[in-house]
Amino acid sequence: MYTPEQFWNWFKDNNKAYTFLDSVDNVVKDKLLDEFEEKLHAYCDKLFFEMGGLPDEDQELIITAEGNSDYFDKVEELINVAPQIDRWQFTALKPAIPGHFKSTWGNIQLDTNDLWFLPLNSKKPQGIAIRIYIKNHDLIKDDKHLTQLVWKMLDTILGEKSMAYDINYFDTDLQPDDPEAEDMYPILELPDYIRWVKSKTQQSSS
Repeated sequence: MYTPEQFWNWFKDNNKAYTFLDSVDNVVKDKLLDEFEEKLHAYCDKLFFEMGGLPDEDQELIITAEGNSDYFDKVEELINVAPQIDRWQFTALKPAIPGHFKSTWGNIQLDTNDLWFLPLNSKKPQGIAIRIYIKNHDLIKDDKHLTQLVWKMLDTILGEKSMAYDINYFDTDLQPDDPEAEDMYPILELPDYIRWVKSKTQQSSS
């Protein structure tokens, strides 16, 4: 097993090979990524990573627990002792990414422009429950990848920590012809809605 310091000592010695990942052939790239995962898993085998950046800019390394809040502390422990390394930025947990996007999983592609949500009543004490309305829901509702794709998109919209702590339930349904008339919200307004719910909760408890 690696300590955080041992992991970073390894990365300090080898980081230059990862600065130009997109410039090497796929065989070399796969070998480098496999080695990185091996070293990361020597620290904690429940953690994963995303790595990349434009060639002339700093590279970003994101350490993620893939939404498993039981290991958020392991991610933060590792990033908190990250050294300063030229051309690298280190991030604990996947951040929220603003703006519209499309996402694909299997044979399904969803566009944030076409997704709306409605809060649901929840008996759970923490987090919120939502229903997500999709235009072509009838055509894809039985696809095994649908729930995974929606989870992935929420993770991108909210960031890993908010997705884990602020959403306790979601499901999907067919979108009506005029979702705004049904008091639904565009999916990209979900972070603002969560902040509003939290502010109301804080006000009521003070």
